[in-house]
Amino acid sequence: MARPKTQLLSAARIADGAIELVDRTGDVQMVQLARHLGVAPSSLYSHVTGRAEVIDLARLRMLERMESVGPAHDWREAVANLLRRLTALYARHRRILPLLSTTAVACDRSIAVYEPMFAALIDGGFRRDQLRLVVAMVEFQAFGLAQGLPAPVMSDHIRETLPAYTASVDHSRYDLPTATEFSVAMVIGGLEAIRTRPGAP
Repeated sequence: MARPKTQLLSAARIADGAIELVDRTGDVQMVQLARHLGVAPSSLYSHVTGRAEVIDLARLRMLERMESVGPAHDWREAVANLLRRLTALYARHRRILPLLSTTAVACDRSIAVYEPMFAALIDGGFRRDQLRLVVAMVEFQAFGLAQGLPAPVMSDHIRETLPAYTASVDHSRYDLPTATEFSVAMVIGGLEAIRTRPGAP
């Protein structure tokens, strides 16, 4: 029997399959992924070392699909661009977020997505020890925005005893684009205050 001209599996196909599986079920395990791709589990292990690498490949695949961030004129533009694009990306794949948050970024191609922001922050006068904190904050914001607000807890007792909380619930209308722009303004404003304040953490 002639060998197939192309491999049944590739890193891209494994990543795509993992994303599809998580979007549908909320998790990815090697046996289920192999079944989803129509291959034997042993075939997966000839391409990846295990579940953590699969999740990292899925992260890379998602970032590759994200609209390119590219160089920015200053750090404010870099922060805003990355926050908007990550939020839109994560909102399309909400169910994979818990897996991404507990799996280290190991691929240099994934890390490279953040390089324009690191460079812009350095040029903007941020200290080197602040850079990863800023990027982490942008990531956390994007994760939270993509997942939206949790359903509020309400009761007659809460309405009677917690009027400020009640007002916040009664006037809460979560809209992702509006929430994203609110978050962009808040993050940039906070970073501007830190950047210009002597002795900032």
